[in-house]
Amino acid sequence: MEFTQFIKTLSSPFICHPLIPKSSLPFTILILSPHPDDESIIGSLPLRLMHENNAHIINIAVTLGSKKTRQKPRLKELQNACTFLEMDLDVLSEDWSVKAKELKSLIQKYQPHLILAPHLKDHHPTHIKTGKLLEKVLKNSKLNLMVAWTEFWGAIENPNCLIEVPNEIVELQMKALAMHTGEISRSPYHLRLPAWMMDNVRRGGEIISNVGGEVPQMPFGVIYHLQVLKKGKLSNAKLPSPFLSSLADLGQIFNEILEAASGSKTKVK
Repeated sequence: MEFTQFIKTLSSPFICHPLIPKSSLPFTILILSPHPDDESIIGSLPLRLMHENNAHIINIAVTLGSKKTRQKPRLKELQNACTFLEMDLDVLSEDWSVKAKELKSLIQKYQPHLILAPHLKDHHPTHIKTGKLLEKVLKNSKLNLMVAWTEFWGAIENPNCLIEVPNEIVELQMKALAMHTGEISRSPYHLRLPAWMMDNVRRGGEIISNVGGEVPQMPFGVIYHLQVLKKGKLSNAKLPSPFLSSLADLGQIFNEILEAASGSKTKVK
């Protein structure tokens, strides 16, 4: 199914920029997906970093869903979506007591610059457990990296970043979601994804910046809480702007944040 005209019509009243390739950087991203399909919903930031900065994305399937009879079909759907999105895929065991050890091993293996996971109040129990799993694993980590806490079912209380999603990325996400056929037959939320992103801009423009202040004119956006991990402790990332449009070089910005965290003289301008 083609969504190009649909997305173009929705974005036409706003100021939007095309997907623009930028500096190519060695940048590795892990997405912790509570369920198959979450990689396609919360993956806007990783996909921008891939298509703009040549980043490498690994999707970590934390679960394959709670229904045993659906797990095998959902895995196949997930493999199709990840192949389409050009993401690598790892699947954690079903035993939650083992997941932490496996995740710690994968973080050591991939040495990611950025990890995405649901924030700790994202309403759905599996989303919350996934966020807590990452929190537990990072507690004693000696790595310097960034964490992007994501939202879908429950709003982040104190987000610090609204990232524009170019039309081309929105379309990729919708097409990938459409591959999760079992889920969209129950609820066609791939068709509602652009509306969710548009509402993110409405909400993020007020709650991330000063109420009544300047509001970004991007059509589609995703809200994150970006933090930096240093010596096992998380602190808020110091961003050049809370609104990062498609013109911003996300890879360079994040690279400078990580260099500053590691003690480099490079600072975010």
